Amino acid sequence: MFDKILQFFVKLLPEPLKKLYDKFEELIVYVYYGVLTTIVNLIVQFGVQYGIMSLVKWDAHLESLISTVTAWIVAVVFAFYVNKKYVFKSVTENQKQLWFEMWTFVSARLASLAMEAVIMQIGVNFYHDDATDTDTFWIYFIFKFTAQVVVTLTNYFLSKFVIFKKKKKPEESEF
Repeated sequence: MFDKILQFFVKLLPEPLKKLYDKFEELIVYVYYGVLTTIVNLIVQFGVQYGIMSLVKWDAHLESLISTVTAWIVAVVFAFYVNKKYVFKSVTENQKQLWFEMWTFVSARLASLAMEAVIMQIGVNFYHDDATDTDTFWIYFIFKFTAQVVVTLTNYFLSKFVIFKKKKKPEESEF
C-alpha cells in the first residue's frame, strides 16, 4: 500500500524530478520509509502511553519506559520488513539467510540506539545550570538533530553494505 502511494506521487513529478528520483531512488525510498517508521513509532508510543498504560496506572517513569520500548520494537519490526522488501529488495533464499538479516538488522538498530544515547549524553555536558530554557532547548535540538543524522546514515550504510548486501551471482564473480 505505502509503495503504491509513493509511486502515485512519483508519477506526478515533472520529468527532471523523475530523473533525479531514478538516480537516487534507493536513498529516497529509504528516507520515505524512515518517515513512515517514525510515524509508526509515534502512534504506538502514544497508543500505549495514553491508551493501555492509562488503564494500569503505574509509575509514570515505568509507563514511559514500557511505551517507549514497545514503540521501538514495533518500529524496528516495521523497518525490517519495509527495508527488506521495498528499499533493498532483498530476496531470501533460505531460513539461515533470513535469520542473519533479522539478527544483524536488530543488532545494528541496537548499536545505533546506543550511538544516539552517547551523542545525547555528550549534549547533556553542554547544558549549564544557569542556562535559560531557550538555551537548553536549542542545545538539545542541535544534538538530537545531529544524532538523528548520524544514526540514519549509519543505519543506511549498514543495511546496504552488510545486512541486505546484494549477493553476487556465480556469473558475476571475479573468477
